[in-house]
Amino acid sequence: MRATKMTSSHCRSVTPPLSRASSSDLVPCLSPDLSRRALSPDLTSLNFSRHRPLSPDLLDRTLSPDFPRRSRSPARPRSLMESLLVAKMEALSTGKLVRTDSLDSCSSFGSMSSLPSDVCRCDDCLLGIVDFYLPSPDANKTFKKQSERWRKLRNIVQWTPFFQTYKKQRYPWVQLAGHQGNFKAGPDQGTILKKLSPQEERCFQLLMKDILRPFVPEYKGQVTCEDGELYLQLQDLLSDFDCPCVMDCKVGVRTYLEEELAKAKEKTKLRKDMYEKMIQIDPKAPSEEEHRSKGVTKPRYMIWRETISSTATLGFRIDGVKKADGTSSKDFKTTKTREQILEAFKDFTSAFPSAVPKYLERLKNIRATLIESHFFRTHELIGSSLLFVHDKRKASIWMIDFAKTVPVPEGVNIDHNSAWKVGNHEDGYLIGMDNLISIFESLIKDDNGNIDQCYSNLSLDKNVRRDTLAT
Repeated sequence: MRATKMTSSHCRSVTPPLSRASSSDLVPCLSPDLSRRALSPDLTSLNFSRHRPLSPDLLDRTLSPDFPRRSRSPARPRSLMESLLVAKMEALSTGKLVRTDSLDSCSSFGSMSSLPSDVCRCDDCLLGIVDFYLPSPDANKTFKKQSERWRKLRNIVQWTPFFQTYKKQRYPWVQLAGHQGNFKAGPDQGTILKKLSPQEERCFQLLMKDILRPFVPEYKGQVTCEDGELYLQLQDLLSDFDCPCVMDCKVGVRTYLEEELAKAKEKTKLRKDMYEKMIQIDPKAPSEEEHRSKGVTKPRYMIWRETISSTATLGFRIDGVKKADGTSSKDFKTTKTREQILEAFKDFTSAFPSAVPKYLERLKNIRATLIESHFFRTHELIGSSLLFVHDKRKASIWMIDFAKTVPVPEGVNIDHNSAWKVGNHEDGYLIGMDNLISIFESLIKDDNGNIDQCYSNLSLDKNVRRDTLAT
């Protein structure tokens, strides 16, 4: 049975699955009379290694509808996993068990909207669980009391822009780009909601008619949520991947608009918060005067921030990485040199080397399409990212985040490949693209310029092989 889906007007629909693994692959088939029998030994093979072991009495005792009352031990409260199993058994006997589309043990994402709001949704508590108990309205109070015993505190990695733990809802979520609170689950399968930015919406409307359309998320219109907020409904780019590895690279030689810099210069107020951010990264960065005043101006901080990463030198920077094993990092603020970037890319693709030539091909296709794009010729792309996604089967890249993509002022022409100076509106997008292509070529070639042995047997696009791998 598919998980219950809410209407778009409530914006509480099920999160699109990020794994194609069926729930039957993860949980053995259970007969309806299981509530009257002892637990099958097959159930004990589920991977609960990260949780407290099941108590022996749970495995030995017969289950019945009043099992929760009879099996509770005052000496040791039932663990979360035991309680979940009991709930599943009870639900089977009453026909209230709802199975989500997919959620496997190696995925950090899943449909959590079917759980009550007070049930812990942390990754540790929910990994490997594919069946969720949905109480009837009459049972809400009873279920709420029971679920309160299931709460479990965990240290959860918070990672923006992709792996985001919502503090209020407390469940792992894939966020394509932006800040906490900007995203919700989409009303339809394979969709995601992003808080409306009028400028970004205009960009998507134009991109849906441009030759760049295959390289951006599909725009499906506006959605109004129950709180009155407007959201963009976009394609969930991760829905077709199993246990995806994700990387965000912000492209361009600057991540702020010229208008933002001009406004910041009008207000020369010293910012203590920006000074503290600066010294956290480099205590020697502020001048003696800035140290004495313990503050820096916003323009000073904005320009300095771009110089400590590869943004100013290579035309792009790594913003964040999440790997298939669930580990994630945003510690790339000072990743600046080509060598450092190369090592970061190697680490990102180390488990799936077949992704490298696929990424290279996709980068070349995007680069070629940008040159022919009317949208690209007439817009200044600031703060936009390339989203790299791969799993063991495939890899792809999309252009995302267009909230700061604005039309070039009338009478101004940019080539996206020239150095930026205040007033020329150059964004350096092609500088970043060319350096990305060059670095991925380096990943495939050895020191002699030949295709590295680990890639020699991989299927490469003939154009990529001819144009970028020839020695």
